[in-house]
Amino acid sequence: MHFNIFKSTAWQLIMQSDWVCSLILLGLFVLSVFCIAIIIYKIIIFRLHMRQLNALLNRIKRTSKFQDIVAASKDHQDGIGGEFLQTTLGELKIILEKHAKNNLVSPSKSVTSEEIEMLESSIQQEIANIIEEEESYFTVLFTSASASPLIGLFGTIWGLIHSFIDIAQEKSADITTVAPGLAEALITTLAGLIVAIPALMAYHYLTRQTHKIEFALYELGDRFVRILRQTFNNQDAQ
Repeated sequence: MHFNIFKSTAWQLIMQSDWVCSLILLGLFVLSVFCIAIIIYKIIIFRLHMRQLNALLNRIKRTSKFQDIVAASKDHQDGIGGEFLQTTLGELKIILEKHAKNNLVSPSKSVTSEEIEMLESSIQQEIANIIEEEESYFTVLFTSASASPLIGLFGTIWGLIHSFIDIAQEKSADITTVAPGLAEALITTLAGLIVAIPALMAYHYLTRQTHKIEFALYELGDRFVRILRQTFNNQDAQ
């Protein structure tokens, strides 16, 4: 059986809507397209991030040498974990260069526990910046989920008002007079729910994925600091 949406009852109701309801439906349609684009993009990006982070973590967990971390950051520099390590190594390089300018014979041995703690603070700030960037457009999804039903309800109330005016003018309240106007009014609420439900589900799903990325980055940062401490402690012991 062939189904033609342009001949369906719902499409006929949309075409019969007044300019306010039509504008609301158009706005909700544009918003739904924008939300779908965000959802698809974020799902693809987050899956790529997790795959790259898992590969990098598995490699880092198998080593205890600082040189291997440097090599791993270069091999995964195109991924979110590699970029994170490159930024962290850049912060460490600044500390070592500062000691080199002070004419220290062996700068690596001069990295103190306080400086490593400062580096840990920089790592936490970098993770916060990454997560903030990854959460971009989440506000659009949350706002869409919250506002779309209300926008649809506004269109429904508007349509009901006009339906009651038509009933008063027709001086008849039988079902054949009331039903078309009510159906036309309720179509905007349906459209609002169609936008809101997927947006809300996607918002919570993507939020959980963001937390997984954040946890993986913290695990990567902790491993980096642990190997860093071991490296400098061994050098100091020598």
